[in-house]
Order: sequence, then structure tokens, then C-alpha cells
Amino acid sequence: MSHDPVASLSLAAPGEVSSAAVSVLGVLLVLVVVGSVAGLLVQWVRRRRHDLAAAELADRLRRDAHRDPLTGLLNREGFLHADPAPGSAVAVVDLRLLGQVNDTLGHARGEVFVRLASERMVSVRLPVLTGDAPVAARLEGDTFAVLLPGVDGHEAHTAAEDLRERLLAPYLVEGVRFEPPVVVGVAADGPWLADVPAGPERTAALLRRADVALAATRDGGDPVRCYEPSMGERAARRLRLIRGFSAAVARHDVRVDFQPVVSLGERTVIGVEALARWDHPELGLLLPDEFVPVLEATGQIAELTSFVLDESLAAARRWLDRGMRLSVAVNVSVGNLAAADFPDEVATLLAAHRVPAELLTLELTESGVSSEREVALPVLRRLHALGCHLAVDDFGTGQSSLAHLRRLPVDQVKIDKSFVLGMGTEYGDVAVVRAIVEMGHTLGLTVVAEGVEQAAVRVALAEMGCDVAQGYLVSRPLPARCFERWLDSLDVHPGEPGAAAGPRTLIA
Repeated sequence: MSHDPVASLSLAAPGEVSSAAVSVLGVLLVLVVVGSVAGLLVQWVRRRRHDLAAAELADRLRRDAHRDPLTGLLNREGFLHADPAPGSAVAVVDLRLLGQVNDTLGHARGEVFVRLASERMVSVRLPVLTGDAPVAARLEGDTFAVLLPGVDGHEAHTAAEDLRERLLAPYLVEGVRFEPPVVVGVAADGPWLADVPAGPERTAALLRRADVALAATRDGGDPVRCYEPSMGERAARRLRLIRGFSAAVARHDVRVDFQPVVSLGERTVIGVEALARWDHPELGLLLPDEFVPVLEATGQIAELTSFVLDESLAAARRWLDRGMRLSVAVNVSVGNLAAADFPDEVATLLAAHRVPAELLTLELTESGVSSEREVALPVLRRLHALGCHLAVDDFGTGQSSLAHLRRLPVDQVKIDKSFVLGMGTEYGDVAVVRAIVEMGHTLGLTVVAEGVEQAAVRVALAEMGCDVAQGYLVSRPLPARCFERWLDSLDVHPGEPGAAAGPRTLIA
């Protein structure tokens, strides 16, 4: 007998059908509720994960924003968020070597040097610190900052000296040995911070004053300097010079004076040294010793050098047109020698003023050439190839040696005036001057004595065989018009008509 499901269903009682439908609907409702809850739970989990990831990303971005990516140290912003405890100090450390490494080996090797320096920065142990560990940061380039907790001014200076000694050790990068001339500026908590609230503002105040102390190391003396309120006054003065220099050039407040250079054998004026002067409307007459270091530190030295070269070559042209063949010597900064296009600028100015290259002498400080020899040498060779003469200035006070001079394409050596001034009273200075004259002649160089102020010293120099002299005995530096009037006052040997322009003879 066959079984008909439809027939069976139709035979079921109405109550049984209703009960089955309710059961099915209940199961479906439960499934819908469970699915909805599960969906909501999945959405919540996803949102929670997203929120956690976003929070983690935000934390990482905040950390990265306060970290130097190359070294992992705090950056300037991160350092400024440090909260120094009362009685803390900040030391700013400048290794002053990154530019040389970059120029010698390239920027990739420069980064290696920075990482090596940062590793020393965090590994050094400073005995004077007994509390919390110092906090280090890389501010820029090869300049670092260290927060020294729980120290007074004396202890901060001691800690800075220990840190400097550690960083002075030579660095070996790609087999090349570099020795950084490390300098440190320190600012310690003191009465001058009484009105500065604790926290980042105090850190910023310490950092600013440590920067001022660091700038003071450029004036020479102790390579570790602690901030003093008087430094703030000097810093303000320097800032005025920095901001006002370009305008001063445009207003002709900056001028070029000329100091005669005399041949000791023939007693003739053979040239001049060009010396910049700044007639500041508020600070008075400023000499190069004050404003040149400021311009070197800010990169404005190129503007000054261009101005002095232009003025000097214009003067040389005027003198040639008057029948006087006088050389001009212009001081050149290490910053100029680091610029690859500097020889092109010199060549352009020589051509513009129609001055023979042999009438231009470029003077370089002995200490500057010694510290940046590898960077400067290619530029020096190109300048020499132009036909310009090169002179090493202030010789005897730096680190040059006989072998060092032989590797430089120089034509003159200028004895530092401190030795020449001492010749009248110090036998040791006489011996030094004599040795420099003999050494210079051995190398085939012209020897120039600066600071000649006494007739007896001039006679002694002539007897030693020194070639050239300059100093107050001959003349002080003079503005261009005054120098030309001074020249007109000399005893002139006219020479034959049509002869080449010659020197002027100095009256005995």
C-alpha cells in the first residue's frame, strides 16, 4: 500500500500543524538573534582592533616625531619635552667634523660617523652623575645635547669635560682616521631660571643658554664653556651683526682699507693687504676680528669675501691705469675654500676688472688650512692654476710643518705678528723668525713679516733675508683715497717713457 505524504499532512490535526510551525519559527528566531549578536560581536572586535591599531599607530607616530631616525636618540623636539628636575644642566656638544667626513667620503659615510658618535654619547659613564642617567639627543648634523640631572655648575662643567674626552678619541670610517675638534657649551640651573616654570620651558631655557655658551667657544680659549649672563649680551651683539651685515654692505657701511706691503731689499711698495672695516652706526668701527667669526659661523662669509675681492680688484685696476703695478692680498676663509665654485668666481672678477691673476694674492690662515686640508686642497690647486698667488697667514701659531707646506700649492708664508713684535725684547722670538725665514726659503717661498713697528726690527729682518714687511712702521691700514694720497707723497722713480708700470720707492 503506497504512502502519500500530502495525504498524511492533510490528515494531521490542526493543533499539531500549528505547534510544528511555532517550533520552526522559534528556531529561526533564535538563529536570527544569534547571528545578529555574532555580527555585532564581530563588528565590535573589528572596531576594537582598529581602535587599538590606531592608538598604537598614534603612539608610534608620537614617538617617531620625537626621535632621530638615524641614531634613535631624541631629536630637538623630543629633548624639549624632557622635564628636568631642579638642579639640572644641559650640555650642547658640537663635534665639528661631519662636513669634513661628508666631503671626503660622502654622505653615507657621514651617517656612519654620526651613528658612531651617538653610540659613544649614550655609552659614556660620567662619574660625577650619581642620580638619574643623562638624556641624550641629536639636535642636528653632528651636534648633540645631553640633559645632566642633579648637578650644579661645577659638576656640570666636570661632566662636560669627561664627555668631551670620550668623544675626542679618533673615529675610523672606511679606513680613514678622523679626529673631531669637540667643543661643549653648558648651562646649569641657577637664579636666572627662578621665573621659568618647570617642565619643557625650563629645558628650552637651559638649551638656549647652552647654545650661547657653545657659541662662546668660537672665541677661543676653553673648549668647554659654561653659560654666564654676560654671554647673553655678547650673543645679542652677534645677532645684531648677523642681521645687519647685508644691509650694511648695501649702505656702504662696510669698506676696504689697504695696508702697504714693502720689499725689504729695494724698499719699494710692491702691494697692499685688503682689510675689511665695518662702520656700524651704533657700535662704531668694527674690525674683522669681531665680525668675521660671526659671518663664518652663519655662512655669510662668502658675501664678505666677494665684496672685498670686488673692491680690491677695482682698486688694482685704478692703480694700473695710473702706472702703478701693485698686488692686492685678500684674506680667504676656510668656508670659501669649501665652495667648489669659488675659483670660478675669482676668475670672473679678475676678467671683469682686467687685472692679471698674478697681482692677486689669497691669504689663508695656517690653522684653517691644517684642519681642512683635504677639503681645501682641490680648490687651492684650481686657484693656483689661475695664476693667483697663495699665502699662508699667521704662520708659526698653528700646526703646519715643513712636510705640510710642501704639499700645499703656496707661494708665500707670512710670519705671525706676535713673533715679529717680540723680536725687540725676546731672543726666542728672534730665533723663531729666523727659522721660519730659512725654512721658507728652503721651500722656495717668499717670506713676509707682519707687525713691523720698529726700525731696528726692520733692519734685523733685512739682515735675516726676509723678503717683505708690513706694519705700522710703514703705514697703518688706510681707506682707498687716503692710501692713494699716501702713495703720491712717496719719492717716485719715474722710469722711461712707455716702460711697464713699476713700484713706488719708499723714502728712507
